[in-house]
Amino acid sequence: MRVTALIALALAACASTALAAPGRFIHPADTSKDDRIDKAEWVAYKLPAAEFAKADKDGDGKIDGPEFVAWDTAQKARHAGR
Repeated sequence: MRVTALIALALAACASTALAAPGRFIHPADTSKDDRIDKAEWVAYKLPAAEFAKADKDGDGKIDGPEFVAWDTAQKARHAGR
């Protein structure tokens, strides 16, 4: 019984690791799973609509991983200074 539970746990860990492949941008707002967040996804996730253009540094209408991290880091720094 214990061996079966350990095998199941190991398989679950492998499956979750496979979903988070290196270089992937995984965020719950990315409902299309294209590794980018468009404005509709941004707003649907309740992120501030006025911040979308600030986060979209290259102006392509999508937020990729580096853009989101830069925006999120700036937001945290701004709120930490309060």
